[in-house]
Amino acid sequence: MKKPTHYLVFKILAAVFLVVLSVGLVLLFTGFGDFETDNYIYGAFMMPIGFSGTMLCAMVGFKPEIARMRARSARYIQEQNKEDLQGLASTGAEIQSEAVKTTARAVKEGFSETKYCKHCGAKIDVDSRFCKECGGEQ
Repeated sequence: MKKPTHYLVFKILAAVFLVVLSVGLVLLFTGFGDFETDNYIYGAFMMPIGFSGTMLCAMVGFKPEIARMRARSARYIQEQNKEDLQGLASTGAEIQSEAVKTTARAVKEGFSETKYCKHCGAKIDVDSRFCKECGGEQ
C-alpha cells in the first residue's frame, strides 16, 4: 500500500520553516547591538514564523511515526506490568460486595447530609456518635 504523500510534504515544510527559524536567529543576533538595523527587525519577524511553522508542520508530518511509537510504548508498558495488573485485578475481585453497595448508595444519594457507619455501613444521623444498628462509635 502506498503511503500518503501529504505527510512527506509536511516534513519538507517543517525543514523549510526550520531554515527560516535559523536564518531569523542569525539575523537577530547579528543586529542585536543596533536595534534599528534591518537585520534585527527581519530576524525578530522571521523567528516566530519559523518556530510556529516548524512545530505545526512537524506535528502533522510525523503523526504516523508518533502514533506507532505511542502504540509500541503502550504494549511495552503492558508487558512489563502484566503481573502487577493481574495482581490488581485479583485483589479487586476480593472486595466485599456489601462495601461496594454502600459506596454506590452513597454516591447515588449524594454526600450532603447523609452519614454512614464506618463499621457496618448503615445509614445514621449526621450528629450521631453511635450507630443504631451495630453500636459502633463514630
